[in-house]
Amino acid sequence: MTHVCLSGEIDLGVAVVLRQSLDDLIHDGQTRLLIDLTDVSFLDSTALGVLLHTAKKLRRRRGGIAVVCPDPRMHQLFELVGHTLLFPVDESVDQALSHLQPERRRLGRSRT
Repeated sequence: MTHVCLSGEIDLGVAVVLRQSLDDLIHDGQTRLLIDLTDVSFLDSTALGVLLHTAKKLRRRRGGIAVVCPDPRMHQLFELVGHTLLFPVDESVDQALSHLQPERRRLGRSRT
């Protein structure tokens, strides 16, 4: 799991670099990303598009994304555009981490 901490304003100018950075992480084999927006003061539609692109790319690789967004106004934006239906958006790192835990497989044979 890779924890990506962002800060400041994530707008059109930053979104291009963010998309490339997240794509690079995925290309390097990272399949579980925790995107931490705790220190982000502004997020535009381009940034939301980058997160959606990343979620789709990770899903194709059987991975996942979870977002930490403690700001209620920003969290409401994720709900409004429907992103919360596609990936978890939580208020704390601990909550978001719970969505990125690897699945455990049962060992042994089932009895029929």
